[in-house]
Amino acid sequence: MILMRSAKGRHRRRPFLFLAIPRAAFAIALALAGAVAATVLGSIFAPSAAVGPLSGQVIYIDPGHGGIDPGACGRRLKEKDVVLNVALYLGVRLEKSGARVVYSRTGDYDLQTDTKDDVEERIKLVKSSGATIVISLHCNAFSDPAEWGAQTFYNASRNPNSKRLAMLIQEELVRATGTPREASARLDHFILNHSDVPAVTVEMGFLSNPKEESLLASHLYRQKIAECIRKAVISFVSGAI
Repeated sequence: MILMRSAKGRHRRRPFLFLAIPRAAFAIALALAGAVAATVLGSIFAPSAAVGPLSGQVIYIDPGHGGIDPGACGRRLKEKDVVLNVALYLGVRLEKSGARVVYSRTGDYDLQTDTKDDVEERIKLVKSSGATIVISLHCNAFSDPAEWGAQTFYNASRNPNSKRLAMLIQEELVRATGTPREASARLDHFILNHSDVPAVTVEMGFLSNPKEESLLASHLYRQKIAECIRKAVISFVSGAI
């Protein structure tokens, strides 16, 4: 709220011809002027609804693991932290492009309780969110530290369009990161197996590879991956092949 200070100055002499305005009429005029000003200022400063190439889309982002479950671990990084950070970067970008974003988590916790199972709760969120696209984010690890590269997975048996979305994301990742990997259906993941809408799991790299772990520690690199996914989602929604 902006507080206006009253103007200060010398009193002017009352003009010779003075037209007296009835108090009621003056109050009405003042109220009308206030209403007009509120309308004009409201149209200028009121936040507008999100518009953009993803308008109408509801995108569910699932950063894997969390809480007591760290996921894959490198020498310095934990999967749960990397994927959450990328998820939040991605969510902001998708919202700016017009989408409504739903997260499975926005902090360092899982969805497990004494009466609820983490996996089941994440599946329920996919169903209840009204998602039109599902994106699960993970990092990889392997016994051979030479293994590297981001890779996107899908399950076309649930929704045939999952393959196209995965391929678009993988193409962006190849261009931006040089990963030698291709989009693949060879992953048994509950998010992919229970999503009726187009769904992908993005493994953003190997924390067991020292060089790739260093890259994933960089916020610029994480933003690069988020941007790859955003661009691919826009291409997917626009019908690009």
